[in-house]
This record gives sequence, structure tokens and C-alpha cells, in this order.
Amino acid sequence: MIKDQFPDMSIQSVESLGEGFRNYAILVNGEWVFRFPKSQQGADELNKEIQLLPLLVGCVKVSIPQFVYIGRQSDGSPFVGYRKVQGEILGEDGMNTLLDYVKDRFALQLADFMNVLSSFPVEIALHAGVPIRNPMKEILLLKEAVERQAFPLLNDSLRDYLTLRFQSYLKHPGFHRYTPALIHGDLSPDHFLMDPHLTSLTGIIDFGDAAVSDPVYDYVYLLEDCDEPFTRQVMACRGEVGLDELMRKVSLFVTFDQVSYLIEGLKAGDRDWINEGLDLLEEDRATCKG
Repeated sequence: MIKDQFPDMSIQSVESLGEGFRNYAILVNGEWVFRFPKSQQGADELNKEIQLLPLLVGCVKVSIPQFVYIGRQSDGSPFVGYRKVQGEILGEDGMNTLLDYVKDRFALQLADFMNVLSSFPVEIALHAGVPIRNPMKEILLLKEAVERQAFPLLNDSLRDYLTLRFQSYLKHPGFHRYTPALIHGDLSPDHFLMDPHLTSLTGIIDFGDAAVSDPVYDYVYLLEDCDEPFTRQVMACRGEVGLDELMRKVSLFVTFDQVSYLIEGLKAGDRDWINEGLDLLEEDRATCKG
């Protein structure tokens, strides 16, 4: 497809960059990343990125994908090619290797990135095809799904724990008050690129989950994959207030993310996935501070 649609590109080498739930990616000539959606959801998300990312390039201070090649697969879904964003993926293990002064700089850079997204005009984001996500509606639906599909698999203590977690969010009026803003939706270390010496953030990738929603949601994977002190550090850099209450809300979102993971495993009928989801929920319960 690349050769047929972009004959100007001379392909010397191709290597796999991996495969996710909704996309697979290859590296061409060591410098061009090509992403191919595997499902309609992946195609919809990529179409959103095609419209949104050019609007963000001049606003953010870190590198993000800039699509140079936009093609069509045989089923009509898009695929894209862009120069590889410079830097190395940090990953969850990489967070533990960062020195304190690097974490300080990293927190400031992430805070600046998140501030840019939060201040981006919502109407322009919506016009670019970014969807609105309503956490309250999503969590109500998730509660129904987990009670119907997952509760028969859970022990009494885990059922009681999840019931309490859902009630803690749904019955807290303050958790439902927010100003909708553009969010990345998946700010995890797997999407952060660092310079070769691991001293500075150079880029952020994978905007497939971008949405207009509760801006607090963008802390979920910082808490889940980085740790609470670093999440609080980013919050402080952004000038957030009431950090204890804010952390409580984020921790609830983390629980619901783990619940969603289990539900997806049940839908797929994948026993390993289901077992991992159950383990994650048990770990979430064991580490919850209330």
C-alpha cells in the first residue's frame, strides 16, 4: 500500500514497531513510522488525530506526530506515515530510573503540556472531530456492566470494595463539577519520549483517546503508572488546589480503569486477560487508601 500510494518513497527497510488493541505500526527506513488501524474504532481515532494534531503542533513545546503521508487501506480506513518522533520511549520501568532533578523538569514539562491542552479552544477541538466524554454516564454504564458480568466471578470482599468505590464517585457532587477541556486521554510512560540521556521529555505520542472531558482524567495513568508523589508534583506545577481530594478522585478513576480492563477481557473471552484483570483489582483494593 505504501509503495502503490506513495511511489516517491523508496523503501529500503521495514521493521515492526509493535501492535496494540486498535493499531499496528512499522518503521520504514529507520525514520518513518506508519500506523495502520485494525478496527473501525482505530480508524475513527486516527481520523480524529489527522484533524487534531496539525492544530496542536504550534501550541505544544514537545514534539508530536506530524502526518506527512495519509493513505487508504482496502477497506477505506486511513493509514498514516510520519517522521519518527525523536527520543526513546520512557516506559513504566524507565520512570524508576529518573533522577530527582529530571523528575522535577519532567513534571514541569508535563504540566505545561497539560495546560496547553486544557486551554485549547473546545469548539475548535469539537470541530476537528474530538468527541465529548461524560465520565458520569460512562461510569454508570460500567457499574451496570460489572455487576452483571463480573460480580459472579468476584469474592464478597472485592464486590463490596467495588460497590463502595462506585458509590464514592457517584454520590460525591463535587466530583461531577468540572469545566470540559481537551485531554490527551492516555498520558502513560509508554507514550512519553525522552532524550538519549533520560534528562528531558522530547515528545508525546498516541492521541487516539483524545476527548473533551473532565481534565482530571489526564492524571489517571500518571497515578497508575508513575506513582502518587510524581502525580502530586505535576498537579502542584499546574497550580492545582485541594490535592488530597483531587487525588481521591483520580484514584477512583484508576479503579474504574481496572474494572474496564476486566470487562474487556470478559468480552474477548480471554482467560489470561481476565485473570490479569482480577489480579489488578485485587492489587487496587490492597493499595487503596480510602
